[in-house]
Amino acid sequence: MSELWYPVTSAVFGVALYFPLRKFMFALNTNRAVRKKGGALTDVEMEALRKKNNILAAIIAVTFAFVYNKIVMIKFFGTIGGR
Repeated sequence: MSELWYPVTSAVFGVALYFPLRKFMFALNTNRAVRKKGGALTDVEMEALRKKNNILAAIIAVTFAFVYNKIVMIKFFGTIGGR
């Protein structure tokens, strides 16, 4: 049961974390870029920031979800996959 539970719940958790994390990171990086530039960003610059943030948010969310789920599984089940 835990062999199926771990990847499924980790993927669902990663997707759930991705969307708010993406918005949060985009807001932080946009504000930083505006301060650094000293004015408003162009549409091209905003799109470049958005693409970069989407990739980073996905990596962070999925990594955190799998690590967190592994800790939870070990706490409640004692082992992963009966090993």
